[in-house]
Amino acid sequence: MWIPALFLLFVFMTGGGSRSDIASLPFLRAGSVLFACWAIWGLRAADWRRIAVPLVLLALLALWMALQLVPLPPSMWHALPGRDLVVAADRILGQVDLWRPLTLTPSETWNSLLGMTVPVAALLVAGRLDLDGATRVLQALVAIAVVSALLGVLQLVTGNGSPAYLYRITNAGSMVGLFANRNHHAVFQACAILFAAALLRDEFMRRQQRGVYQLAYGAAAILSTAITLMTGSRAGLVAGGVAFLVGYAMLVPAWQARPLAAARPSRAARQKDAGFSRWLVYAPPLLLGALLVTIYSLADRTTSLSRMADNRVAEDLRVQAWPTIQHMIETYWVAGAGFGSFPGVYRIFEPDALLQPAYFNHAHNDWAELLLTGGLPFALIVLVAIVWFGRSVLNRGLGQMLKPRRGDYRLPILSAISLLAAASLVDYPLRTPSIQAMAVILIVVLACLKPGAAQRE
Repeated sequence: MWIPALFLLFVFMTGGGSRSDIASLPFLRAGSVLFACWAIWGLRAADWRRIAVPLVLLALLALWMALQLVPLPPSMWHALPGRDLVVAADRILGQVDLWRPLTLTPSETWNSLLGMTVPVAALLVAGRLDLDGATRVLQALVAIAVVSALLGVLQLVTGNGSPAYLYRITNAGSMVGLFANRNHHAVFQACAILFAAALLRDEFMRRQQRGVYQLAYGAAAILSTAITLMTGSRAGLVAGGVAFLVGYAMLVPAWQARPLAAARPSRAARQKDAGFSRWLVYAPPLLLGALLVTIYSLADRTTSLSRMADNRVAEDLRVQAWPTIQHMIETYWVAGAGFGSFPGVYRIFEPDALLQPAYFNHAHNDWAELLLTGGLPFALIVLVAIVWFGRSVLNRGLGQMLKPRRGDYRLPILSAISLLAAASLVDYPLRTPSIQAMAVILIVVLACLKPGAAQRE
């Protein structure tokens, strides 16, 4: 029951960055293969059928990556769009007969293909989950978020160059936690708000109220909310706000419908408890307001609020580079430039006005970059995945998601997946192995959970 949680812990400890030269990647991928072997050993025929569609989609994606590495004859390769510069260089060097793969950066595409071990392992591990296992996964994600938040506080206190930063290339001076990028950390903390709220709602609905667990989940949700405000991520701030509202909407009816303890038999005691409940409903928004005022007053820190209030968004490199990215998409949309090729290809198209010492590592719009690097085949695979996921969610029903029901994780998981999809419009959180694994497991829990795992009242 705890193996999927251990898998998530392992992935978050070793896969918090998206670069291809991170030293922990060989350990991450080898460990993922071992977890996948454990999952395969215990999967039954019914489990394979439940995860058949996402497994086929991941296999097709890996196949397309492999095909991009197959050398093509010169006549075919020269006819591909966006290869003019390489063709001209070959002619100058007298090497016009070279066979080249479709991808412009074979080493990075190999890295992308090897990186498929993590989402495949996550899918196989999630295939063995039932409802109790899903609860353990959410508990593990909340615990990981708390550890990451506390590590982020340590990073903020110790400053640049601190050994608390786990990655060499990172947002130094920011609270990145277990990640290399503060935006990814903030979006993960926003998802953790939803998970903590779902678990707290389950505690409210128990017949035997467990105050320690309620306090722990409530504190975790508050901590994650504070981190989304303090990381300096604008996307994280918006995601955190949305997650807080959804979590609040889940908790209010659960708090009001929670079972009263047997120690309150009198009518006066019940009325007093009802009055206290009404006032306590307003506590989370007031606490959030206090957090906003406190954090915004930290003028010497670069927080999410201060960056949101900054009116120089138009000067952001991501905004300035968008016309260039559009031109790249128009060039490579059919077959793609190759998985992982964006930094190298961008240097070909980069205008002189945007040259700077730092390199532009991604399009900061993963929906656009998937078409640029993977081409039309990758876009079709993603489209089929979206259609399958949408149909699976609709088949499980969307009604009464706000009604307090123990073990009903549809709303928090659907909200978390939506946050990741929305964040991918302005960033690339799903290129981080740890968030990849989390997303795959959440999708399986929402769309493919074992039929025997019924919702609990």
